[in-house]
Amino acid sequence: MNVQTWSVVSGCERLTPGCDNCPSYWEYQEKGWDYHPVTHLNQLAVPLMNKTSTAYMVAAGSDLFHEAVRLEFIQDVFDVMQKSNWHHFEIITKRVERMEALSARLQWPDNAIAGIAVEEARYKWRIDCLQNIQAKKMVSFGPMTGAMGELNVKGIDFAGVVVEHWGKPRRVEQEWVDDIHTQCEAQGVTIAKQHWLFKETA
Repeated sequence: MNVQTWSVVSGCERLTPGCDNCPSYWEYQEKGWDYHPVTHLNQLAVPLMNKTSTAYMVAAGSDLFHEAVRLEFIQDVFDVMQKSNWHHFEIITKRVERMEALSARLQWPDNAIAGIAVEEARYKWRIDCLQNIQAKKMVSFGPMTGAMGELNVKGIDFAGVVVEHWGKPRRVEQEWVDDIHTQCEAQGVTIAKQHWLFKETA
C-alpha cells in the first residue's frame, strides 16, 4: 500500500526524553523555524482528492492531540477520515490523556487506528488510557531506553517496536524487543513486524 504523511499539523514541542532524537525537532532547529504547532486547513482535503488507497500517518512529526490544536479542527480531520473510507489512517500521540478525554466527542471510523508511543516503562500508563478508547488500537514501543517490564496490553489490536535508524540512535537490546513480543503475543496482540512504522530487528 502507498504510504504518505498527512500534514494537517506541523510543529510540536519536547514532551519526554523520547523526543530528544526527533528528526522533526532537529530539522526545525537547524532551519531556525518556529516549532510551535500549527494547523493547516489547506491540507484537510488531501485524502479526499487522492483516489489511490493509501496509508496516511496523520500529523507525522507533530501531534494531532497537542493542546494547541482545537477540538473543532480535530473533528474536521475525523470527518475527512470517515469520508475517505478507501484509505487507512494512523494517529500516533504521546498525549493520550487528551485523546481519551476527547474521544467521546469523536467518531472513530473503522479505517483509522488510535495509537500511542511508549518509550519508557514509566509511561506505560498511556496504555491504560488507550484501552478506554473505542477504536482500533496500536502501541508503538520506543525509542526505548530500557526494558518495559510487565505489560497489560489486553484489548490492544497491534503493537510494534520502533528502532531508531537516524540521528544518534539509542541502544536497544534484543531481549527488550523479544520480551515485548512474547507478552503481546500471549495477550492476543498482533505484532506489526512488517508495519511501515516499525523496522524489524535482527
